[in-house]
Amino acid sequence: MNWIIGLVAAGLLVNGLRLRRRVTGLGVLPPARAVHLMDGHTPILAQDADVPDHVLRTAADHARGNGLGMLDLVPADLPVQQALDLVRHVDPRAYRKDRFGLGRGAGYAVLLEDDALERSRTETTTGLDAGEMGEATTRLRFYVDAADMAVAPFPATDRIGQRRAWLRSQALALPSSLALPQTSYLTGAGYLLALSGLLIDLRLGLGLVALYSLMPYLIFVGTPIKPADLHSAAWLRIVHTPLTIWRTLCAARTRWERALLARREEARAGYRADIEAGVERFLGERREDCPWCGARDLAPHLVTRDTIQVKPGRFPLERCRRCRHIFQNPQLTIEGLDFYYRDAYDGLGDQAAERILSGTSGDYIDRARLVERFTTPRAWLDVGTGKGHFCRSARTVFPDTEFDGLDMGDGVEEAARRGWIGRSFRRSFLDVGAEMAGRYDVVSMNHYLEHTLDPHAELDMAAKMLDPGGYLLMEMPDPESPFATLLRGLYLPYLPPQHLHMIPLGNLREALSTRGFEVVAVQRREARRGLDITPAAASIVSLMGIDVERPWNGARPPGPARYLRANAALLLAVPIVGVGVLLDLLSLPFLRGDRSNTYRLLARKQPA
Repeated sequence: MNWIIGLVAAGLLVNGLRLRRRVTGLGVLPPARAVHLMDGHTPILAQDADVPDHVLRTAADHARGNGLGMLDLVPADLPVQQALDLVRHVDPRAYRKDRFGLGRGAGYAVLLEDDALERSRTETTTGLDAGEMGEATTRLRFYVDAADMAVAPFPATDRIGQRRAWLRSQALALPSSLALPQTSYLTGAGYLLALSGLLIDLRLGLGLVALYSLMPYLIFVGTPIKPADLHSAAWLRIVHTPLTIWRTLCAARTRWERALLARREEARAGYRADIEAGVERFLGERREDCPWCGARDLAPHLVTRDTIQVKPGRFPLERCRRCRHIFQNPQLTIEGLDFYYRDAYDGLGDQAAERILSGTSGDYIDRARLVERFTTPRAWLDVGTGKGHFCRSARTVFPDTEFDGLDMGDGVEEAARRGWIGRSFRRSFLDVGAEMAGRYDVVSMNHYLEHTLDPHAELDMAAKMLDPGGYLLMEMPDPESPFATLLRGLYLPYLPPQHLHMIPLGNLREALSTRGFEVVAVQRREARRGLDITPAAASIVSLMGIDVERPWNGARPPGPARYLRANAALLLAVPIVGVGVLLDLLSLPFLRGDRSNTYRLLARKQPA
């Protein structure tokens, strides 16, 4: 059994070296110079940040000199626990190179370009608690092109009382309520593994405990961060680890947490009224014919649930036997769409949506690369742009192209403020498409058509607004994937109840042809988005109630019993999702050719 101790020791060393490399990746603010102006940058300061003016001026000068729109200042004596939290969740070298990620930092002080500050509509720049700083750091990164972190000479403070808020506000987990349990479980697991050696062999076990305790020295000695509590945190780590977890759990709510709780409870009251009135009313009348081909030969396909937000309701999908179009029948009413979209991409779901959309920049660039093979557009309209994440990435492929965005939500206006699009149109495509005739060389509808009430009308409008030679780029979930049959209601691309239509590729090609388009490129395997079985496993965990704070999952705020259930679900998530990952890996050899969960196509408008 001594081999177990050796394995744990090797794991500790490998992880310690990994974290040390991250710490050494932190930049260091250069020595203070005679800089008298804060020209161009404004500091965002936490309530406990005691940063001297000369340090702020030097930081602003450093940001200007290095073309940084945002610079996070890390206290040189950052306590061990705060420093570990920082480098466990972010690699400074990768963060420096990543143009599309969320903002990260230590949560004390951020230097931000004045123009970005104005566009972000940030009103409070001083006196923020750790949660408010974490949320601001995450959000403000969207308004600049380049960001970095630098160790600076100013003191840190004991923030155990604000640690829970900081972990949650940084969107370190999905949902954010899992940030603390996830971190605590990982920390506790390492702690218990170190102690387990004592049960196997007392002498070797004591050596393992000593190695665990001394890891802070390996991680921080000789690096830019020199924790003030290094010696006590190392020699007393066996005591500090459980005490830190306890203090984090029992800390009083911060101002940021209280505000978040107030928003959730306000939302709970609205959801309670909607749910008590009956969610069945959100479904309209069932239609007897296929919305795609008009045939009256329909068959039940499956009945789905909301596996993402887990809002109440059942949503029947039917399939046309003639054209194989799959659609929600009956469809949601306008009021139903409002209910099920609420807090999905904005409101309480804003932070989660930002993290997901910011993490798919590779897919966005692949879409743009497909267009690059055929044209270099002068002007591009992205329909259903959301907050413009696709346009942000596509601009790296087409820096001289004018990107505009259209969407029904207020996110499109936010995209313009971030500088990711030029003009924003907060209207229905069917209402404004005709006004834009001849204005754009490329129109994109990525993961848009399946959300619309009338896909044919949307395609008609695209055909009207594009001149001959213009291109239509489309990407949508593939209902012909073998996993759609295997996973049924757990197949993520069904995304009930948001996806009203699942359109086979052949149907879309035919519809485009009748509207004067020639399909010039089709991608299936190249358009594949993520895995299939792992998201299905995650949906099972979600349905188990892992997000205890959803305001639509109960008339009252969650109590101890619901938190206990959520933590149990989190423990079960490890084997459930682990099995999903394993099955996905085993299925990879069978996913060759055109088998995919997504397809992408590019069509060119032909002369009449």
